[in-house]
Amino acid sequence: MELTRKKRTRLYERVVEQIQDLIKNGTLAPGDQLLPERQLAEKLEVSRSAVREALSALSQMGLIEITPGSGAYVKKADIQSLIEPLAAIMLRETRNVFHLLEARRILETGIVKVAALRASTTDLLIIRDAVNNIRQDVENSKDTDEADLDFHIAIANSTKNHILVNIMTMVSGLMREAYGPSRKKLIYKGKNIWYDQHLEIYEALVRKDPEKAAEAMERHLLTAIAELKAITEWEEYDDIEK
Repeated sequence: MELTRKKRTRLYERVVEQIQDLIKNGTLAPGDQLLPERQLAEKLEVSRSAVREALSALSQMGLIEITPGSGAYVKKADIQSLIEPLAAIMLRETRNVFHLLEARRILETGIVKVAALRASTTDLLIIRDAVNNIRQDVENSKDTDEADLDFHIAIANSTKNHILVNIMTMVSGLMREAYGPSRKKLIYKGKNIWYDQHLEIYEALVRKDPEKAAEAMERHLLTAIAELKAITEWEEYDDIEK
């Protein structure tokens, strides 16, 4: 019989695991302040030095932020800090932008189906306001980025699924970084259809028709892909929209 020595877990590592579990299960939310070092040590029945090491490790992992004189706080997710480097990588290859569009198409046609079943009256009012803002921006030949983002994020919010909201926020941020300048040309080129398509999606949501909502979203995103290809002359990516 072969015996193996069990790996010894250092005291501070157990503290790290306990705090990680509290963050994972939602007991500690982003922005929450941890107990002072002394109280944390007493509660966990460990030494203050173990707590100090644990907090240092959690800070290096990016889970907490330690402010001198104030204390330790659960760090809020900074999606923008993830978006910018990802966008920089994506812009190196044209195909990556179209793959992002394809991913968004798959994601949003699913999201809008869920939204059609779960959207509350308040959710629909927010989505309607975004549609009206898009119409006003288009009519005034203004940048619609903000209104368009509000529209798509409002649909994600109406799913009541925070994972989908976070993913959608990141994807939308990448889209803005990756093809923002080209997108402005799309707005000016076909502004009527741009507004009409958003309105069609909204109306399907009001009717609580997931299939029609998905079809409308599919048409909208395929239009964006086709027009972006036309503007950038990237015909080699025909397979992306199939």
